[in-house]
Amino acid sequence: MVQPRLGVECPTFPPDKVRDAHHLVLSRFPYSRQGKENQTVRQSVRARLEQGCIMLNPTSGCLRNVALAVALAVLAGCGGPAPAPPPVAPLGAAQAAARTQVPLTRPVALDKPGVIADLEFDLPPPGELAWSSLIIGVRIEGTEVKSFIAHSALIVRGGLPARVHLERIEGEERSAVPLIRIGPDLRERIPLGQDGFTPGVKAAGLDGTMLYEAGLEREGMLYDVLSFARAAEPRPGRYHLRVELLEQRPRLQGRPAELIIGYNARAK
Repeated sequence: MVQPRLGVECPTFPPDKVRDAHHLVLSRFPYSRQGKENQTVRQSVRARLEQGCIMLNPTSGCLRNVALAVALAVLAGCGGPAPAPPPVAPLGAAQAAARTQVPLTRPVALDKPGVIADLEFDLPPPGELAWSSLIIGVRIEGTEVKSFIAHSALIVRGGLPARVHLERIEGEERSAVPLIRIGPDLRERIPLGQDGFTPGVKAAGLDGTMLYEAGLEREGMLYDVLSFARAAEPRPGRYHLRVELLEQRPRLQGRPAELIIGYNARAK
């Protein structure tokens, strides 16, 4: 039996591509009375796929079929790794404040009662790594781990009661979007009433890919997102958000924070 010539260095393929290619190889080398020979080829191809790429002897028609199957499955052959996308420069403060498409941020103060958000924005579809749940909350940042954690804990433990209202805009019509908050056990989902009241914030994870591509993350910075409320599956379109803080929090005076709106990250 002609053996494939192995050992060409190529980029590693993702497991799903290896699996698809292996299935195609199985279709080219089905179990039969030559089962031992076919199994040898299948195992050899599978092993090399998991390592990277494979080069086959073109003089064997049977192995050319394997090469075709592999090429169709991995769609990349031995062409080398795709070039990395160019880095995204973080937005400046003025640019970030002018952004009206999710994800977006706005600088806010958390120490005094009052309206911290009254704005319209555009909601695109969620990214590939995001859930369809839309988070409305605040984001803090820092560079020193200990003080950063203490700042986050101060906000969560001290409570940050607020009223949150989200409306969908369709022409001249506006309709209230149902919102929910996370319960104390972190599992329960509690609907907000018509008054939009929420007693505080809970930790949440936003889709980092969309934030990075929007220029809303800086290298070397620590971030923590704390959610007031979320909309389960809002449709893409135009929306209006209003957030009002209800109590004074003097211990948060002079501590920078941002209002943030973004899609929830998928669990890993």
